[in-house]
Amino acid sequence: MPGLTKRKYDAETMRLSKGLTRPLSLIVDTMKPGYSKEDLLQTFMFYYPFEWSTICERCHIYKEKDRFLIKKGKKKRYNSLKPEEFFYSLPKVNYLLSNGFREKHKLHYDEKKRVACDNNLKSKRIARIEKKKSSILANTKGQQRVDPGFIEALAYAYHKKGNTTDDKLEICKEIKKYDCDKTWEFFWKLNDSERNDQIRSFAFQCLQKSGHYAKLRKRFKGKRKQYMTDRSSFEGTPEGLANKLSDNQSVQNMKSYDLFISHSYKDREFVSDVVSDANKAGYNCYVDWTADNDFLKRSLVSDYTKEVLKARMRQSQKLLYLSSSNSRESAWVAFELKFYQEVVKNEIIMMVLDGEDSHDFKIIDRQRVE
Repeated sequence: MPGLTKRKYDAETMRLSKGLTRPLSLIVDTMKPGYSKEDLLQTFMFYYPFEWSTICERCHIYKEKDRFLIKKGKKKRYNSLKPEEFFYSLPKVNYLLSNGFREKHKLHYDEKKRVACDNNLKSKRIARIEKKKSSILANTKGQQRVDPGFIEALAYAYHKKGNTTDDKLEICKEIKKYDCDKTWEFFWKLNDSERNDQIRSFAFQCLQKSGHYAKLRKRFKGKRKQYMTDRSSFEGTPEGLANKLSDNQSVQNMKSYDLFISHSYKDREFVSDVVSDANKAGYNCYVDWTADNDFLKRSLVSDYTKEVLKARMRQSQKLLYLSSSNSRESAWVAFELKFYQEVVKNEIIMMVLDGEDSHDFKIIDRQRVE
């Protein structure tokens, strides 16, 4: 098995190397005579940022696998190079950096042709890069770019004996809500070793659609056991989440938040900006339509929704009230402020989006989340 695994790794390395031959041929036509190996790498990173990201993440993953093998008292298997070393080891790169090719490049150099090649490649690559970025943005909408501190606890709970496919998928969906190293490490491991087809496919798609390195794993060989083919029809409801939050052993009670964002859904575009700023400051935010989007559906609003919000407010260190003409007329916002003041009794801070607000809360600037 180790030999087979290594051969698969080597075969993937070869395919990756061949796949970079054409891009390298295109970028060298945009370079001036006397280019260095650093110039070649920087140009490649500029025109092919996602391909470079794949190289970096792949190197990281296999280096971690070797580290794990050593920890278990076994020999290294992959001996993965650092990203820069891998790039410079590519046959095409070695050829482009050879004295013979660089002399030939200098001899046939034409500045007008170089500029034309540069402009042509730039127009094509920038369009493709922006398209890729837009696709990633659409697939990661609502995802918070912060480590909430409980990813490890959720990952540990994932491997709890007796977990159903529903339980595992729920945990996967919770972890997916955060863009941090621990999230991608978790999904890389699932994509590598999870034997349930649905869960492994979920992990692969999370990685791929988020722009991360992912290798599609074929089905495991041998007899197909039931847990490998079990499928979850996970369908969350406010009542279901309320019941989970009343159970101290539920994974939903592992979650905690720095800020509970009390707001009107009509101000959702501004809410996204606030959450982004808060994430940059290291704060994990609770926004009902993203943090609990698998359960709190607007078509199913009920008293159970209130119970969920009460539980989430108890899990939050502070409440950030976004005061606007919309939120000042919202019965839901009024309910949240009243409950947080009277029951939770933690600090409430306020950001005034428009008009005036008579509440005696600490006001923070729109450009700064404390």
